[in-house]
Amino acid sequence: MIDDAFLVVDKPQGLTSQQVVARVKRQLGCRKVGHTGTLDPLATGVLPLALNRATRLIQYLDESRKVYSGEIELGVESDTLDRDGEIVARHEGPLECSEKEISDVFARYHGRVTQVAPIYSAIKSKGRPLYAYARAGVEVTPPERQVDIDSFTLLSYSPPLVAFRVVCSKGTYVRSLAADVGRDLGCGARIWSLRREASGPFTLDQATPLDKLMEEIATGESLPLISPLEVLTHLPRIVIGDSTIKDNIAHGVAVPLDRVSTPSPRLNAKDEIVLVDEAGTLLALARLERDNDSADEVLRMSRVMMPQGS
Repeated sequence: MIDDAFLVVDKPQGLTSQQVVARVKRQLGCRKVGHTGTLDPLATGVLPLALNRATRLIQYLDESRKVYSGEIELGVESDTLDRDGEIVARHEGPLECSEKEISDVFARYHGRVTQVAPIYSAIKSKGRPLYAYARAGVEVTPPERQVDIDSFTLLSYSPPLVAFRVVCSKGTYVRSLAADVGRDLGCGARIWSLRREASGPFTLDQATPLDKLMEEIATGESLPLISPLEVLTHLPRIVIGDSTIKDNIAHGVAVPLDRVSTPSPRLNAKDEIVLVDEAGTLLALARLERDNDSADEVLRMSRVMMPQGS
């Protein structure tokens, strides 16, 4: 029986994130497996998977920061903004960009940046993903979004390939970033390769290549599972010792804050709060609210993780 846990796959190139999910789910025999954020088929690297009831916790993870490395190909543009798409333009003549010119362009994209979503992306417009419109030949105006670029670093330049590393906020389109760089340099560009090194608390050090993971599952080896509590450390935590309160939690009943077994951390109404027992087992996530009848502060359950009667 597989625990409610997280597992980080080093996604291979050429598979969709959902194809990876399907393979792992089939091999493990899990009832539920879900990924925490899509990687394009071209991309490799960190793909966190939630197993069984850990899928209930995906929305509470802090994956606000992502780290990518890869290569930008200068002088070529494609409809998908990467090398998997059809070429729509080529730069005529030699590439005359210097490393300094490229670094100067990279520097323009530090801080808050407004991006236009690629037309081949999963972001939705009127309920349909943009790629569905693109494949059907239907024109649609891609939405804009603001993202944060903490760093955008030139690692090396061997024309036409620019190796880079970027630390950015969740939702950043690295393909759009590459296209913007090509536009600013006046030669066009597309993503040639892309690797996600980190997604919030999940890193490459924790990741297992998919083929190796399939072998480990088949041979019954111990898997590098990550417990939910390891990736919920950004949330305040309260220890529950009283068995009656635990039973209330199991049934989703709100718990008066003043009845918890240990002093409460500083809390506010916007926090999700992790409730654990004295052994460190995750019981539930809850929010602090005012009871309508008594006006007392209560912990109202957001996600119950313990079975009833446990």
